[in-house]
Amino acid sequence: MTDKIKRIPLQSEIIRYLQEYIKENHLKAGDRLPSQEQLIRMMGVSRTSLREAMKTLEARGIIRVHNGKGVYVSEEEDSAMPTLLDFAREKEKLLDMLEVRKVLEREILRMVIHRATPEEIEDLGRITAVLMEKFRRGEQQTEEDKKFHYTIYRLSHNQVMYQMILSISSIMDRFWEFPLDMEDPFLASLPLHEKLYQAICEKDVRKAQAINERLLDAIYQDI
Repeated sequence: MTDKIKRIPLQSEIIRYLQEYIKENHLKAGDRLPSQEQLIRMMGVSRTSLREAMKTLEARGIIRVHNGKGVYVSEEEDSAMPTLLDFAREKEKLLDMLEVRKVLEREILRMVIHRATPEEIEDLGRITAVLMEKFRRGEQQTEEDKKFHYTIYRLSHNQVMYQMILSISSIMDRFWEFPLDMEDPFLASLPLHEKLYQAICEKDVRKAQAINERLLDAIYQDI
């Protein structure tokens, strides 16, 4: 799969719009918002975009959706709105970073396969073994997961590339810090780490790049 990761920035725009609408119209808990049809016309967005944003708004306690009755301001709206906006911003930042990772890691993998020594590949193999063992036992493996990726970056033997990764590590590290209040995030991507390591051992650049894109796509789907 070679499709670029697609972001959905409309969700945060819809959230901001609704926040302003609630404030400007002095709506209180229990007040009714315009119908979804009206909101679509007011914002000029698609039904799908609005529906996805509504799901997030309801999950975060901003609104209550009563099928057949309408959309209402929730009791928790005042305290939940700032949290929700932070949530939306972090989500966008993570999706932006996935785009960056997809570009950088494609070239990094090519460098690793051509430049890493057998001893370094063995070291990566030991990290992979611990990572997969913990994953199969259902144990927390975020430390090994992070070590796996940063070892690959280091094995590129390109100091500029490696320093570039380190310069954005504060954002990169969010993937290993249970972002967006997710419990056991990115489990679907973990089996692909072993496949990626095997492709590196086989020195198959295209295979490694394709597996890594599947891994990042799995993370995207979770986010």
